[in-house]
Amino acid sequence: MPITGFSRIDTVTVPDKFMSVIRINDGEGIDTDDIRNKLEADKASVDYLGVASDTDPLDFKDLYKLIKDVRPKGMKVMLITDCRDPVAFDDLVGAGYTHAADILVGTEVTDAQRQCMGILRDNKCRFAVTVQAKEHDRDSLTAVAKECDGCSMFIIHQDRSKPVDRNAMSQLNAAAKTCTWNVRIN
Repeated sequence: MPITGFSRIDTVTVPDKFMSVIRINDGEGIDTDDIRNKLEADKASVDYLGVASDTDPLDFKDLYKLIKDVRPKGMKVMLITDCRDPVAFDDLVGAGYTHAADILVGTEVTDAQRQCMGILRDNKCRFAVTVQAKEHDRDSLTAVAKECDGCSMFIIHQDRSKPVDRNAMSQLNAAAKTCTWNVRIN
């Protein structure tokens, strides 16, 4: 489970947050010493170290070792996940390896995602919810928003190659505002 990508500053994944993001996947990794040094130099100006994957970071058994290896002392970690493994997620939050999450929700909130949101609430951790605009209409997004009470940000991702029209986006925005005032179109 090597680090296969590193973005020193990312303000797009979770708007209004300055993050450095590492991508983990199977494959050839990049130098973790260089990443650690850059993170150490930037820790005062970065809100979170984001951890993302093409699948789900929770799929990787020893994720905590990787986080421990690159995270400077005092830097918070945000896991970008679809929350498919609540047990692993609970371990990371409980042990202090995850301080926040961006939960990637599909067409509906799963039982595992509900459990993970509960873990975050119980530990007083912040979380954002990200959905794909093309997968929803007003009714389906209202149903998702009802399940996401307590989220600090709701992100509606717009596919630039097949954008949803302005009227539909306005309806999605209104539906998302039923769970938080902080709705971002990305």
